[in-house]
Amino acid sequence: MYERLYNTPQRHGFHWPGRIVAGEGVLAGWLNGERPRGLAIIADAAFADHPLVLAADAPLALVCREPRAEDAEAILRRIAPSNPETVLALGGGATLDIAKAVTAHLRHGSFAVRDVPRDGGAPALIAAPTTAGSGSETSRFFILADPASRAKIATRAWSLVPDLTLLDPGLLAAAPPRLLLLGAFDAAIHLWESFIARGEKSSFTAALTLTHLPRILAVLPELAADRPLSPAQRLALMEASAMAGVAISNVRTGLMHTLGEALSAQVNLPHPATLRVFLAPVMALYEHAVADDAAPLWRMADAVAPAGAPWSSDAFVAAWREAFGALKVDDAIAAAFEATPPSLDALMAAVARDTTIAKENPTPLDPGLLRLVAAAGLAVFQHPQAAHPAAVNAR
Repeated sequence: MYERLYNTPQRHGFHWPGRIVAGEGVLAGWLNGERPRGLAIIADAAFADHPLVLAADAPLALVCREPRAEDAEAILRRIAPSNPETVLALGGGATLDIAKAVTAHLRHGSFAVRDVPRDGGAPALIAAPTTAGSGSETSRFFILADPASRAKIATRAWSLVPDLTLLDPGLLAAAPPRLLLLGAFDAAIHLWESFIARGEKSSFTAALTLTHLPRILAVLPELAADRPLSPAQRLALMEASAMAGVAISNVRTGLMHTLGEALSAQVNLPHPATLRVFLAPVMALYEHAVADDAAPLWRMADAVAPAGAPWSSDAFVAAWREAFGALKVDDAIAAAFEATPPSLDALMAAVARDTTIAKENPTPLDPGLLRLVAAAGLAVFQHPQAAHPAAVNAR
């Protein structure tokens, strides 16, 4: 019952069927003390030689790129003969998504599951993220890419939520600052968009944003300055990512994600970088419509992240702009645009296929306004000669 529940202004719900254990050394503690028989490991290639992986002495499959259906099929063939009782996913969002797809097939005989009730069937799925941002470690989604169309196909079911999520800040110790920044931004936008969704927001998911988005902002100056993070700071990012995954499992993402995912089909950029392209114009579009709702969030941020106070929509945009500039992410976006100039028309055609965005957007959204917002985001990173036609056509 209510497997497909989405919130409305008249009816609110909240669901999350997993468990989380967080703290330094929790992965080693689980492997050494609670690990069941029949373990198989799906790991990011960078962790192939990790001491914990080697000590586990379990069937191992490695993930080396963004998840594709063919990769999930190959890994399924690698580990299925061992008939695993437990699958441990050790890696970032790509690895976690592949592990979810493989686990779905082992449980249900297909990758194409959707809204399948959680039945507790084997194998159990344990998620140990080595990045912080995608939220895949707690969400009910996995995404597989189609190389031919460059489209990303999302699958959802509460049965895909990992049975146990282990948040071990030691796994982030070697992560480069740019990766941490991109992940932190991804989690921040997950939390923000679930917080201001017009129809589906609720007090349950708002509490997640009020707690965890300010914690991300508190770490942001350290990321921008390329200073080493303490275990507590790394754990704050991991907990924020995990709770953002819970939030977007209960509330749909918004306009920034719609635009960013459409852009990802055209340019070779990581998902958070495509979101960053549209940060300023989308936040400006929202500003007056969500001012009352956002006021408690900015007050909480003032208390938790005083270095950036007073926080506001403009301060939020400026803080991320500074961080992306300092770590040269904006330069990478501009270079990607120069290598493959994005098409505003193709972007708008892809966005038009999202039938829910107008319903959930906090402000009325017609095609002309949406085109202006998209063009404004692209223009910041395009060569002037490429940006001019887009801006003219948008008008």
